[in-house]
Amino acid sequence: MMPGQIPDPSVTAGSLPGLGPLTGLPSSALTAEELKYADIRNIGAMIAPLHFLEVKLGKRPQPVKSELDEEEERRKRRREKNKVAAARCRNKKKERTEFLQRESERLELMNAELKTQIEELKQERQQLILMLNHVKTPESEGNPLLEQLEKK
Repeated sequence: MMPGQIPDPSVTAGSLPGLGPLTGLPSSALTAEELKYADIRNIGAMIAPLHFLEVKLGKRPQPVKSELDEEEERRKRRREKNKVAAARCRNKKKERTEFLQRESERLELMNAELKTQIEELKQERQQLILMLNHVKTPESEGNPLLEQLEKK
């Protein structure tokens, strides 16, 4: 409505968009006569007081610089601790790998020695069997055990 215009008496706060329920006032609280003489800034303040106060909702307040510095220090300490822990973990893994490598080599060497020992014992057994076969006694002639050993 322009200044100097005569307001329609049927106009109430509830019939205008943005007035009434939004301001927390009942729809009959402002009449056309009150609207005629109302200061436009007061109506605007009743309609959207947060807009005129420049209050922004939904954003976190900006942290103080000291809080930012403390947070940055905490991050640095955490990164440094993580860096040290990662290095320690890598060293442990490397030591474990080296230990397992040495153990594997030791066991392979032991296995080779045991195989050599088995071969030596087999040869010794064979020689003993041959020696027993060459010595003939009256008892050995009818001994079935010696006959089996000769077949092998």
